[in-house]
Amino acid sequence: MYSLKFMKWGFLVFLSLIFAQVSMASINPYVDTQEYPFHSYAIGIASYGVYQKGNSMIPYFIKTDSVVGFVRVDSVNSENPFSIQLNVMLIVNDQTFWLQDVVVMNPSEDQFYLSSSVLNLTSLDSPLHNVSGDGSFIQGSDGQCYYVNYIGNYYYSLPFSFLPIINVTHSTSEVRILFGFKGIEGNCFDGKTVFFDNVVIHFPYVYRASIYVSGYNYLSDSSPYQGFSFYDAELVFGGEGNGKVVSFNQLEAFLSLYYQKDGKYVSFPSYFDFGSDTAEGTSNLVTHRVGNLFEVTTGRQSYYYLGRGEGSISVDGGKTLVVQNTISPIQSVILSFLLFILILASIFRKIISSI
Repeated sequence: MYSLKFMKWGFLVFLSLIFAQVSMASINPYVDTQEYPFHSYAIGIASYGVYQKGNSMIPYFIKTDSVVGFVRVDSVNSENPFSIQLNVMLIVNDQTFWLQDVVVMNPSEDQFYLSSSVLNLTSLDSPLHNVSGDGSFIQGSDGQCYYVNYIGNYYYSLPFSFLPIINVTHSTSEVRILFGFKGIEGNCFDGKTVFFDNVVIHFPYVYRASIYVSGYNYLSDSSPYQGFSFYDAELVFGGEGNGKVVSFNQLEAFLSLYYQKDGKYVSFPSYFDFGSDTAEGTSNLVTHRVGNLFEVTTGRQSYYYLGRGEGSISVDGGKTLVVQNTISPIQSVILSFLLFILILASIFRKIISSI
């Protein structure tokens, strides 16, 4: 009797150790910055699907149909145009697409234009013939074939604030991607949301289509493309395009990034200050947390963990309200731990009943 109980508990301990090892397997967001430390990466905020605790990464997984960023540029001085990019990964069936919603600002002219891009990352010869929209197909400086569209130019004044938006819907035979821009302040779209590009990807049959953020595996595990490594979501500053790197004489901007969950836009669980899934970069920007927003200014560029995300965003007509999170980080950790215990207890109960 006692030997049987000992075997049961020994088996359960063994399973719990295996479960812990599997659940903790994660990507390393610094893999690119460590391997190529002299490369200039895009700076802002990005969710890689992991929390950082010391040198350890604790993964999580998010699936959503909509991502929205908040951007406010209070002051800027740059001799060259620069981009503010919303970059996400879309999985359709067994294929992965990179989506980009961009606002390019030209400080010397006080003008901006909008841009959208789609790239199939599944394989080197993945076609884009099943992609349709108002844009065109070009070959980038990296030799890859992109779908791109450009809209503008428009004038802006400071402070200049807006929301870049990417929405995804699908039927049984197609996936529709809406690239959007909501003006808040300092532009002719103030209070209006404009979906400036409507892209459709056609398939014989669609059984899944969502934007993914995952810290459990690298994109490069299934894609041969260089420079696209993660299932992440990024809201970052970079050069205008074609892999350009930009320097700023002065910048003060504020960012936040949200995904749709149960009909509301909530903060991603965690953020880093750099984006890896884009060719453009900056040479002298840093990101700091200010409340539930993130301030981007000029400074000595480095790459680090910004901590947990907080708050949500509520859009009501022409007004946009950034809402502070009502749950503290400690409460969030406690709730996550309790949920983990409940799931583990349920698994153990099923195992015990079957022995």
